Amino acid sequence: MKHCLILLIIFLPPAAFAADESQPEQVLATEALALAEDVGRWLATNATEQPIGISWPDDALNPEAVGYDLASGVAGKVLYFVALYRATENPSYLQLALSGADYLASTLQNVEALEANPRKASLYTGVAGIGVALLQAQHHAGQSRYSDAIENVISLLDKWGVHDSDGIYWSDEFNDLIYGDAGTILFLAWYAEQTGDMSARDLARQGAKFLLAQANEAADGSFWYFRRSKPFNLPNFSHGTAGISYVLATVGTQTNDELLRLGAQAGFNYIKSIAEIERGLLRIPYGWGSDSWQGLYEFGWAHGLAGTTSLFVRLQQSGIDVESAAEFERLARHTLENINLPNEPASGFAEPSTPLDLRFGRAGVLALDNTEHAELRNRIWAHISKAVVREGQTAHWEVDAPEFMGGGRAAYTGMFHGAAGIGLAILRMHAQITGRPPYVELPDYPTK
Repeated sequence: MKHCLILLIIFLPPAAFAADESQPEQVLATEALALAEDVGRWLATNATEQPIGISWPDDALNPEAVGYDLASGVAGKVLYFVALYRATENPSYLQLALSGADYLASTLQNVEALEANPRKASLYTGVAGIGVALLQAQHHAGQSRYSDAIENVISLLDKWGVHDSDGIYWSDEFNDLIYGDAGTILFLAWYAEQTGDMSARDLARQGAKFLLAQANEAADGSFWYFRRSKPFNLPNFSHGTAGISYVLATVGTQTNDELLRLGAQAGFNYIKSIAEIERGLLRIPYGWGSDSWQGLYEFGWAHGLAGTTSLFVRLQQSGIDVESAAEFERLARHTLENINLPNEPASGFAEPSTPLDLRFGRAGVLALDNTEHAELRNRIWAHISKAVVREGQTAHWEVDAPEFMGGGRAAYTGMFHGAAGIGLAILRMHAQITGRPPYVELPDYPTK
């Protein structure tokens, strides 16, 4: 049953505009917020009432799968409606966010189901992502509405942690930010920063020590495998060294642990050693471990410059190799501006498997802090807004899903590949244009 809260949202005539990359900032901000609200209306029409709260299907065209996670599931939609509420102050969006958060809190009661997930502790596919969404929702709920659920997330992570001589780990297999220990550690550090919880900070530090021990020495610096049992070296942000170095820099600086900070430096040294700079353009290889990756370079958040730029920013914020990190940030941004985006990327950069989304595609570039690179921002905005699918007064995006995502036509709702993620990128752009901080904070998106 579709949730009754959608009746509270004001349905206005659909925004009638053709995106123009040269339009004034005030007009651009107005049109960006209008599209973000249209996305909110589409998500609202796809909400389903549950015994406790509401949920959304991961894919509106194939609604059987309903996940709780940050990547594809309900947690990502909760974040979107929190952001939309903060941007508009429309209480209908807050009610949707809180109803989704109620559903997330209820999922934490089914511990057996959570423990069946092999990535149960992770940031993007486990309970750490629930913690991110609940903490953001808690800022606008009654003081204790989600406090027990948030404490339950921390308790579960404490319970699931495995202690060994190097520190603490949660995953038997994954080191990385999406599925593995790096993301769990980053959530704990972010939570500790938000709340002052010293036990969470200690868990993050012990986890970071274990992660540091998983490093592989290279001729220059250190790198980390995506999976501990396989030689998959994916050095960019989502699955490898860039993301892990981001985590070590974050936790090392938060806890004044110089060994962790040195680990972050070693990871950056490795990134610098594999970087290819030609005619002022920066390329970082997709990775090694499969013949299909040879000569592959991407521009997006997961495996490309958009994501790895976050490492360069975090290193500067942490006081680690500041001049070199600033130069690599400049190179990355210059490259993104000069490889023909948002159109087919210039030779040397591959078109990603999903071209618009936050994980692989152009929304990941839009979500960067682009206040000093308005021309690129405006071009990507125009491209994304022209690709929208409209149904009455709602807006979303559809894709031909690649085989590794199941194939077929899809209208994803979530953060990684769907409307919530593209909408969040648009809302980040709106906040930048209007001089406001991001409407929601994510542990792996550093605010400059």
